[in-house]
Amino acid sequence: MFGRLGVIAVALSIGFVAGYQFRSLQDDAELARAQSDQMEAADLASRKEAERLAAEAARADLSVQLEDAANAQEPAASCLPVSRVLRLNQR
Repeated sequence: MFGRLGVIAVALSIGFVAGYQFRSLQDDAELARAQSDQMEAADLASRKEAERLAAEAARADLSVQLEDAANAQEPAASCLPVSRVLRLNQR
């Protein structure tokens, strides 16, 4: 009688340990996939931020060029010409 209970207890223990180890390996694999996905998302966000900053710098350069062109135009009268005002308002 104790022999059968011992065999059952050993079988249950082996099953429990094997199941625990299997689930632990699955958790490790899921964690690795999640970390990989997170790194890819961070890389994408970094690239998008770099593109946004480059576009913002280009816009600032064009704005300076536009303002320089408007300021370089000599006024013909006591007020600003319409074309110069329109260029200044394009900012």
